[in-house]
Amino acid sequence: MSDMAALAKSKAESLTIAVTSDSRWQLEDELMCQVFGFTMYGFVFGVGRIVCFMDVEDIQQLAIDQLTGLGIGQKYAEGMMQAAHNEFMREGNSSLHCQLVGIGHSHFGSEGLSELVESVFQNTTQIRTMTD
Repeated sequence: MSDMAALAKSKAESLTIAVTSDSRWQLEDELMCQVFGFTMYGFVFGVGRIVCFMDVEDIQQLAIDQLTGLGIGQKYAEGMMQAAHNEFMREGNSSLHCQLVGIGHSHFGSEGLSELVESVFQNTTQIRTMTD
């Protein structure tokens, strides 16, 4: 693994640990996992593509590995990360999924992760309220 790929993996793992070590994290909450997945993809895409010059396929695999490491199924994680990428790449897209990816992407250069971690839980609550 190159130094750049190792850096991207380290950043992805830091975010995953920060979110999943929070007492509000619930792996059994599908919506929360989706919010985290789309947000994390944006963050990893920013780090991987802009900072580490990684290929999109490698970035997607890095994000998939984070999700499967939590116990999320391989095919589910692959589908979610492909959807995240498709949403993010569609020009003029303002869908909720694209917004979540954008939130993650906007934090890729941040020193701390607390604001991004908080957004996962706040957005999960807000989406749940909107859809109930």
